[in-house]
Amino acid sequence: MRCVRLLAVAFLLLPLACSKKPAEKRYELQGEVVAVDSATHQITVAHEDIPNLMPGMTMPFLVGPNDQWVFGKISPGDKIHATLVLGRNPELQDISFTKQSSAIDDGTTSFHVPEPGEAVPDFSLVNQSGKRVHLAQFKGKPLLLTFIYTRCPLPDFCLRMSNNFSGILKALHQDSKVFDQAQLLSISIDPEYDKPDILRQYGKRYVGDLDPNFQHWQFATGSSKQIKQVADYFGLSYNQKSGQIVHSLSTVLIGPDGKVVKVYLGNDWKPTDVAAAYAAAMHG
Repeated sequence: MRCVRLLAVAFLLLPLACSKKPAEKRYELQGEVVAVDSATHQITVAHEDIPNLMPGMTMPFLVGPNDQWVFGKISPGDKIHATLVLGRNPELQDISFTKQSSAIDDGTTSFHVPEPGEAVPDFSLVNQSGKRVHLAQFKGKPLLLTFIYTRCPLPDFCLRMSNNFSGILKALHQDSKVFDQAQLLSISIDPEYDKPDILRQYGKRYVGDLDPNFQHWQFATGSSKQIKQVADYFGLSYNQKSGQIVHSLSTVLIGPDGKVVKVYLGNDWKPTDVAAAYAAAMHG
């Protein structure tokens, strides 16, 4: 009897084993682009509910070979419509998108990506120790800043930015003269939760023994209005959706003169390259 059962199971599995290509299922996907990574051919999308598949969430998708043209054209904040094809290698196909509006939700400010050479406003924030910090106080030294929030669950977003900054700090530490002048700043886009004490505990996990007193890498927050102004200026879009913060990525290198040196949108950059750019800005 057992042999009969085993033969029956083997017979049922035979078509699957012999199949060269799994049947594809296609679903309509709509949402907002959160990040673009041309190196891995992925687009991260905060998508709406996909009927009969999954609820709305934020996740990365591989772009199909016939839609690679979108890289260099599509950007965080753009509205995307595509077909999610689930087969051997799930991917997005038949992509179309509309560019983001320059208007911000409240209509009082404009979305903006600073150009190299542009003077940065003297934004005021509060650091992990509850002390007031002004961007102008960093003049005379390069400043590298990025945006995070401590409850971010996505490995390619805030976790990656904080790990990258940790790698940058370690790279800068190899040259004592550069490290003595090093200034990094991570700004939270979740001011309602990320109070100074929360940022301090979060920061300790990343600064380690290299900077236990936060002399070279600070973590900052502020009022919702202050954070919105800073994010808008540095080309970062974010909003609340389905209980989480949906956001793009923006990292900015500011020179000793308080002017923008380079803007790194997305996560398609290497800590060693940014560390080298930081050192060059210090000497340049």
